[in-house]
Amino acid sequence: MATENKEKKEDYVELYIDSGHNAKDDPNEFISINGKNYILPKGEISMVPPCVKAEYERSRRAASAQRKSAKELLAKAKQPINAT
Repeated sequence: MATENKEKKEDYVELYIDSGHNAKDDPNEFISINGKNYILPKGEISMVPPCVKAEYERSRRAASAQRKSAKELLAKAKQPINAT
C-alpha cells in the first residue's frame, strides 16, 4: 500500500535552523533530497525525516570547510613569491 512506503511521523527528528545574521536572508531553508523538496522556516524547530537532518548537517560542514579553505588560500596568495 502507498501508506506503507511513506515515513511515519514517529520516525521524524527535530531540526533547528538558525535564523541567520542578515535581515536580508531568506526566512526559509530549502532542502531537496531525491526530488522531494522541503522548505523549512529558520528560527524554528521543524520535524523532518532523518535524511533531511543529515543533509542539512552535511551541507553546513561542507560550507564551513569551504570557508576555511578559502581563508587558507587567500593567506597563501598574500605571501610574497620566493624567486631564486
